[in-house]
Amino acid sequence: MAEFRITNEHSPSEVGNVIDVLRRPRIWIPTQVDYPDHQVWLDKTEAQIASGKKRAFLAYNGIEPIGSVVYQRHEQQPDVLEIRSISVVPESNGRYVGSFILRNTEIEGAANDFPGVDTVMVDTKVSNTEMIDFLLKHGYVVVEITDLYQQGAGLDAVLTKTLVV
Repeated sequence: MAEFRITNEHSPSEVGNVIDVLRRPRIWIPTQVDYPDHQVWLDKTEAQIASGKKRAFLAYNGIEPIGSVVYQRHEQQPDVLEIRSISVVPESNGRYVGSFILRNTEIEGAANDFPGVDTVMVDTKVSNTEMIDFLLKHGYVVVEITDLYQQGAGLDAVLTKTLVV
């Protein structure tokens, strides 16, 4: 029997678990080619989670980390919760781990972590149709198609969802 739990409270060693999930193969993330500075982002994100600038929900199956959502208050739009990563390991596909931690991020992010946010924003590569479909099923809408990062990795879809507060 699986013992699932999620948390957004992390000891220093648990911050490493978030990063470990982000280093592993993940569903909805087709290739690292789409994210050329992924390792640099991981190093920066680990420090930002440890400092509290970014937050993360982490899902466990027993003691094994199996999914995470990394989020923060948007730097230019203080009423927006910005999701920086949604990741689930392939072995947990079909167990609704991503749906569960996404919804908890929306609720906790707005109610406790970053009060005053009323919108959630997330971006993904236009080529990542599985992630776009996942987000559309969870009430997100595409608001822009652009090359956000200007790294030659292709166009990005920006999606938002208005929160019911």
